[in-house]
Amino acid sequence: MNFKLFLKNKKAVSPVIGVVLMVAITVILAAAIGSSVFGKGTSNPAPQANLKLTANGIDTNNNGTVLIEHLGGDPINFTSSSVTKVVAYNGSATSNLEVGELKTLDVGATKTFTVEAVNLGDTLNIKIIDVATNQLICDQDLRF
Repeated sequence: MNFKLFLKNKKAVSPVIGVVLMVAITVILAAAIGSSVFGKGTSNPAPQANLKLTANGIDTNNNGTVLIEHLGGDPINFTSSSVTKVVAYNGSATSNLEVGELKTLDVGATKTFTVEAVNLGDTLNIKIIDVATNQLICDQDLRF
């Protein structure tokens, strides 16, 4: 048997191995990218709630009182500003409000909190933000 016949045509071996290696590298890269993109799982959504904010007036120290009513949806946890953040904007400055005394606000509950340095006729934009998802829960303008 003449083995020189089989070894005579060596030109096709190198391109076939190159193509197989390129396909293997492409499949491995696609799997790595796909697992990193789709492997994060679903994130927890922000609480969905229908909140009504009402300006209840101003005391002698220029502190405005805001009544918050939970009309429906998920309970809102106000225990710390790392869970739910309340931000007030008066047109020129933004301030974070500490409303930890509210604890958890369930459906049907009403609570009040104070906003410092409010004058009669001021309009405040108050936003309640879920910190974990950085999504708005409530965004409302109040006129004192």
